[in-house]
Amino acid sequence: MQKIFHFESGKEAFPEEVAENGPDSGKLQWFCSSVLQAEFPAFRNTDIEAEFYPYVGLTHTLRRKKNKWILRISDHCQRAPVQVIEAIVRILACRVMRRKPPRKVVETYEQFRRDPKIENAVRSRRAVKGRKQFSSLPEKYHSLGKIYSELNDRYFNNQIVINRIGWGLRKGRGRLGHYDPVHNTITLSPLLDASDVPAYAVRYIVYHEMLHALFGDRPAKGTRKHHPGEFRHAEKAYPDYTKAKKFLADFSRRHRHTS
Repeated sequence: MQKIFHFESGKEAFPEEVAENGPDSGKLQWFCSSVLQAEFPAFRNTDIEAEFYPYVGLTHTLRRKKNKWILRISDHCQRAPVQVIEAIVRILACRVMRRKPPRKVVETYEQFRRDPKIENAVRSRRAVKGRKQFSSLPEKYHSLGKIYSELNDRYFNNQIVINRIGWGLRKGRGRLGHYDPVHNTITLSPLLDASDVPAYAVRYIVYHEMLHALFGDRPAKGTRKHHPGEFRHAEKAYPDYTKAKKFLADFSRRHRHTS
């Protein structure tokens, strides 16, 4: 007997052919609208557009545009089970509503995200299309190359080899730093190259990303953990850890509210 998936609310059944094959772009809009409007009153009586989008990685977005919502899900998920699509939609909606998503929903998505086949697909696309772009503008207040060299000498015995470190093109507020394991690069948000950002905060972010280069993602109970225990231990050993974390939290909050 063919399995029919149901929404958690139990009000509506997913069509059999979708439950079997996963929703394509044509069915995606109906499904996403149903999930959002059934569980989140804020999305009722509004138009919702949904599509699979060729992001390089597992990026998913939900944005308001005038009187409608635009939802984009990475096309890496086109063959994902419907439970995964539903988890993505609910997680995005919870972020917009500033609510914590249910743990079971997060676990469903994390299990999919850590699937070796999905990780390999993302890694392969990044190798071809995801090459990091760096700003060509001169550094104003913080020299990332110098910071990297000093940290490498002091904390890593010069064992961390990075192909390139630099400021990104976009003034990202949510992600201030990123280590790309495919291209072995470290990128920082150019928002940090400012007179009101202390050197200890920039140094901490570079140190954090260098730890990613050192430890990578380690297995943990059948999945892969982005910040394994040894990573956290080494991170907290950084002398300015507490001070830097506090500054960066306040910094992100200020820029989020003034953007």
